[in-house]
Amino acid sequence: MVAVKRSVAFDPEVWKEAEAAARRERTSLSALVNDALAEHLALQRGLRAMDQWQAEHGAFTDDELAAADEALDRALRAER
Repeated sequence: MVAVKRSVAFDPEVWKEAEAAARRERTSLSALVNDALAEHLALQRGLRAMDQWQAEHGAFTDDELAAADEALDRALRAER
């Protein structure tokens, strides 16, 4: 994989926790930061898609929200 290298500033406490997390997870800081950023970007894409859908079709109904909650609960249980 080709890597893009940049200089980025972090809050000292955030960096300290990140270092500890990388050690616990036996990964590199680069991999940890990359994964966290990828997860954040995926979440933002999903939120934008939901906003766009609601702009075109109206707000989600209570039934749709309940079905989504159930689907997420099932997915989270399956991950464990």
